[in-house]
Amino acid sequence: MASAMIDSVLFANNYSMPEVRQLFDDTTMVQNWLDIESALAQTQAEMGIIPQAAADEISRKARVENLDLTAIGHGVDAIHHSLVPTLRALQSICENGAGEYIHMGLTTQDVIDTGFIISLKKGFKIIYDNLRTCEDHLLGMIKKYRDTAMAGRSHTQQGVPITFGYKCANWASEIERDLLRMESCYQRCFVGELFGALGTMAGFGERGMEVSDRTIKRLGLDIPNISWHTSRDRMAEICHVVSIACCTLGRMGNELAKMQMTEIGEVAEGFLPGEVSSSTMPHKRNPNGLEALQCLARLVKGEAATAQESMFCEHERDGALWKIEWKTVNECILLASACTAKGAAILKNLQVFPQRMLDNLFLARGLMMSERVMMALGRKIGKQTAHEVIYEIAMQAFEEKRQFRAMLLASPVVTANLSESEIDQLLDPTTYTGLAGQICDRVIAAIQISRSQSRLQAKVKRFPTIRPRVNDDEEITAAAIIGA
Repeated sequence: MASAMIDSVLFANNYSMPEVRQLFDDTTMVQNWLDIESALAQTQAEMGIIPQAAADEISRKARVENLDLTAIGHGVDAIHHSLVPTLRALQSICENGAGEYIHMGLTTQDVIDTGFIISLKKGFKIIYDNLRTCEDHLLGMIKKYRDTAMAGRSHTQQGVPITFGYKCANWASEIERDLLRMESCYQRCFVGELFGALGTMAGFGERGMEVSDRTIKRLGLDIPNISWHTSRDRMAEICHVVSIACCTLGRMGNELAKMQMTEIGEVAEGFLPGEVSSSTMPHKRNPNGLEALQCLARLVKGEAATAQESMFCEHERDGALWKIEWKTVNECILLASACTAKGAAILKNLQVFPQRMLDNLFLARGLMMSERVMMALGRKIGKQTAHEVIYEIAMQAFEEKRQFRAMLLASPVVTANLSESEIDQLLDPTTYTGLAGQICDRVIAAIQISRSQSRLQAKVKRFPTIRPRVNDDEEITAAAIIGA
């Protein structure tokens, strides 16, 4: 029985996506290792280093279903080595001595790191897709609610009116940057590592660089210029780029949850028939998804910070800090997949209540429009003087819970410079959203340009499809991921 939330029979889907869990389960990880051993053998056979018959036998037998994972686990416990039991198991089923040609020139960390990257690359793509879907939903809301006035909030208090489209544009613009960071990260970080014991390729012989490069390419990964056994910045970057994206969604989830409060009621999560929010209060419709979004974002951030500890690895090999990644990096990707999937689902089904947004514009009895009145009066008597006048009126209206309009009309200074009709026009919050609509248009245009540029750069930004086995021929371009 599982003892962690990510593997829980009850809660696993709240903390990860099934297809991402599969990427990091024992079956997939062992298969990744076997794919590496098979790819290396085929490369060495093509180069005349080992017999082709041996390479073919290794490739035929290098299937996880041919091995006993339970027995391999017992072997790990017995000899305290993470890979050798798997190598022994593969060797034992290879016929005609082909097993003697397994793992020639490699070191354990080569296989573990490269196998990890194979799965990380696929998980990264899923997160990217989820985030792109979030952006798609936000683009639709920006257009729909471009001019829907609502209260803008400053330090938790109503400030001046904005539009809901403007708020969505703020989130979308941040997600655009998250996606750009992911694309940039992808160009640097998804590299293989087949360099041998201390990274010099000595075990591969004089043609070692060719052996390594051809094998890494065969696995569908990029080629690094040097070993990264103790240079863990790529792993840290993958985690932190994903973490930043999740924190964007966490911020959005926090704001939407506040907007769903009974006293505000401007938005609500989609509520499914039969869904239950409370075991004791039948009326409740809790923002469960929005709370989960915030929880997951914080968990991803924590895993990313812990994963960065591996950057302090010493010398050419360091198991003490390297193995921190075995728990943190995969969990970072698992949690991030759930976070981004949750964000996409919430945005798809989000309920928006424009009338409540309009009603809330008048909660402060007109005080929200103090800036506008002050600016209009300032054009007559000077901005600083007008600020003092309106400040005194606003504070009195607030303390006495009176209508701002009535207080303005009672001020000789105000009425000497502004007519009653002018005051009424100035107090209309729906006509004081500034350039919110134009800003929405600019954000949409920027995202469209960003997507267009990503298509142009598709040749250097390649994301793999999700397959049980790695095959470079099965890759798709970023243009296909981004979509029309």
